[in-house]
Amino acid sequence: MALPWLAVGKLVLTNLDTIIDVVKPAFTRKKIEAVPNQVELLNQQISELQTASSNNAEQIKELAAQLKQMVTALDQAALNVAAERKKTRILSVIAITVSVIAVIAASASFLVR
Repeated sequence: MALPWLAVGKLVLTNLDTIIDVVKPAFTRKKIEAVPNQVELLNQQISELQTASSNNAEQIKELAAQLKQMVTALDQAALNVAAERKKTRILSVIAITVSVIAVIAASASFLVR
């Protein structure tokens, strides 16, 4: 069960710089000093915030789609592991049964002599 979480952790760590770049947008950071520049600067900042907001919405949508794919893949992997475990359990029971029969047969042939 720890293996899928290790894969997720490795995926996040390898893409950490991309995630940080997406989360940390660069906005215009100027102090509003003069009245003539105030409106222009506010309009520029509002425009940047609107652009960043729509970009974030698109990126969140993409990340949600990727997360959905990853969860689906993890669910499928869990089903595959459960099926493999069931097969292994059945084969183990068969092997134990055959070995018990072999021990009984060997003991019986030893006692008959």
